[in-house]
Amino acid sequence: MISSSPVERDLVLIGGGHAHVAVIKGLAMHPIAGMRLTVISRDALTPYSGMLPGFLAGHYTYEECHVDLRRLCRFANARFYGAAVTGIDPEARLIICEGRPPVSFDLLSIDIGSTPSQFGIYGAASHALPVKPWNDFLLHLARIETFIRQTKGAVRILIVGGGAGGTELCLSLNHRLKTSMAASGDNPDRLQFSLISNTAVLLPNHAPGVSRRMQKAAAQAGIHLHLMGRVTDINETGVTLSDGAHLPGDAVILTTHASAPPWLAQTGLNLDVRGFIQVRDTLESVSYPGIFAAGDIAAMTSRRLEKSGVYAVRQGPVLLINLRLAAQQKPRAPFRPQRKTLALISTGNRNAIASYGPFACEGEWVWRLKDRIDRAWMKKYQQLPESPALIMAQANDADPMLCGGCGAKLDADILHETLASLKQTDPAHVRIGLDRPDDAAVLAPPEGRLLVQSVDQLRSFLDDPYLFGRITANHCLNDIYAMGAIPHSALAMVTLPAGPEKKLRQELQHLMQGVLETLAAANTSLIGGHTALGMEMMLGLTLNGFVDEASIWRKGGAAVGQALILTKPLGSGVLLAADQRARAHAEWIKSATAMMLQSNAAAMDCLSVYGATACTDVSGFGLAGHLREMLHAADLGATLDLGSLPILPGAAEMLASGISSSIQPANQRNAGKALQDDDPLRAHPHYGLLFDPQTSGGLLACVPLDKADDCVIALHALGYGQAAHIGETRRPEQSASLISLRLAEMPG
Repeated sequence: MISSSPVERDLVLIGGGHAHVAVIKGLAMHPIAGMRLTVISRDALTPYSGMLPGFLAGHYTYEECHVDLRRLCRFANARFYGAAVTGIDPEARLIICEGRPPVSFDLLSIDIGSTPSQFGIYGAASHALPVKPWNDFLLHLARIETFIRQTKGAVRILIVGGGAGGTELCLSLNHRLKTSMAASGDNPDRLQFSLISNTAVLLPNHAPGVSRRMQKAAAQAGIHLHLMGRVTDINETGVTLSDGAHLPGDAVILTTHASAPPWLAQTGLNLDVRGFIQVRDTLESVSYPGIFAAGDIAAMTSRRLEKSGVYAVRQGPVLLINLRLAAQQKPRAPFRPQRKTLALISTGNRNAIASYGPFACEGEWVWRLKDRIDRAWMKKYQQLPESPALIMAQANDADPMLCGGCGAKLDADILHETLASLKQTDPAHVRIGLDRPDDAAVLAPPEGRLLVQSVDQLRSFLDDPYLFGRITANHCLNDIYAMGAIPHSALAMVTLPAGPEKKLRQELQHLMQGVLETLAAANTSLIGGHTALGMEMMLGLTLNGFVDEASIWRKGGAAVGQALILTKPLGSGVLLAADQRARAHAEWIKSATAMMLQSNAAAMDCLSVYGATACTDVSGFGLAGHLREMLHAADLGATLDLGSLPILPGAAEMLASGISSSIQPANQRNAGKALQDDDPLRAHPHYGLLFDPQTSGGLLACVPLDKADDCVIALHALGYGQAAHIGETRRPEQSASLISLRLAEMPG
């Protein structure tokens, strides 16, 4: 996405907590000139803590209680990096991430929440199920539900932790699981919940009236309370308490007091005794100016706050103000937490208890109040208006004119230093490459083999240059695989937007690291290339490969009566278009990205084993366009089964909503000539996906019909889970269209 102003500084947010979502939306409405926003989070869907008990109890859907961080970032014209952070170097201003290059920052904020403490509990790491990270816990919960369905006797679930979080979780899960069991005809009485707390009462930080009401609710739900019980050991049979008592359990869920991730201790940031980041009243680190923290992970030095989503929500506006002030190098504003907060604590059913200082009350009306407050908060981040950041980017004047011709080249020092830092081994048959650069690379093809060459180039469609590099390299390699050739070497053409030297170095480093990782996986080396400055990031690769003349695949190699096999699903074009408009769900883009990152190398080998005689890759012209080329080359027709087309999640839904790639109309106009004009199947929801341009799409191959089923099974085993037999070639008929459609079972 093109920024409305040159990137001068980087603001990075680690985590998608309640404070950070407010910052992201605030910066969407009023961006900081010259400041690029990047959000790094392991999960693209971030939960709202206020609604999680209701979700567990079955009152909300997953979508209703989660903010789509990726979509929010797209709305804010911000970059979203789906990665787990494992370290911070505050001196070098670098963030260390799992599975991707380090990310630099000028300003940094951390809002990553907390996890239940395992301190002093032997065996907790191996046998307990922490309630956070949330998505990990949901996987554990799915296994618990499966266990209950497969078990006939008593099932005992132990909850460790008697604070508000643990009590709400216990009551909510009890309601969810027993309701589900009763609905399926099972006996809910065989499910036994126990709540273990090392305090004399539940919710000891609340008024006595709150504790009494909560203990009454637990008793009415049939939950066994074990108060003043400190857990010292957890094993596969249950838990052991400090007095030696053993409580049997089939699952132990940990909701103990909050703890911080261990990696923070290696950052050099000042931490409190529990490992949380010490911050001033301004939410800025006491040890490093320009680094902020909010939510559970922050520990104010002036006042100890309860780890509660209420404070994180209220910190959001102040954090936003202070990040703006820090960008302008102005004094920061203090966050002044209220002395008393209103807590609305659900009891599993549609009932809740209100806690405010010494006051307590309960009832269905409290639940309705809580529901209204929670839905109103979520609405701010789920129902997004037109993004002012995107409007401004389109309306603002262009950046100052850059030199053209060779004056648009990237600085030589930046290029040389970046290439020197990216080590690789030149393959055989390279006489002159990057190990001793010259004006051109020199290859010596192996005797008896043909040199295959292809070139392709993409505009950046992702905010992450590292992922863009990996996907583009896969996309470009597909042309080599479609010829049945083995890739050997590549030349790169890179265009980067102008900016400060430091930013250019990192962009090029991340981009080329992604390229080289993908090339290395294909035993392919980079042997040269060209760089330039422009208005937006672009990447192209010229690929060289070798093939035996007798083994080469041609589009015209198809024969009558062969099966058409597609190795990957369709829909990346419409999903990327929806993503640009902040309309795509994070999980859809996650699936599309995983598809685009998958190499077709193993698919090529598999298709060869099963006798493929013709192949092409499905890319910019869409399935129909590339199939049309094959059929023209072989003088054949084909029948496609629309119901058998593999489709990426969300693609048909977005197409039905009116979203499509900008090139789709041209694809449909051109390739549509090969289909019957009045075919009733043109109204089928999958019809438009025949013309959807694919990025790093699948291979489309012709294999003998009697080997089609075995070929698809083999592709599935290799990880191409949506590979499919989508149709067959046939003799061309003057009265029939080149491509005909059907909705029927595939012939054997």
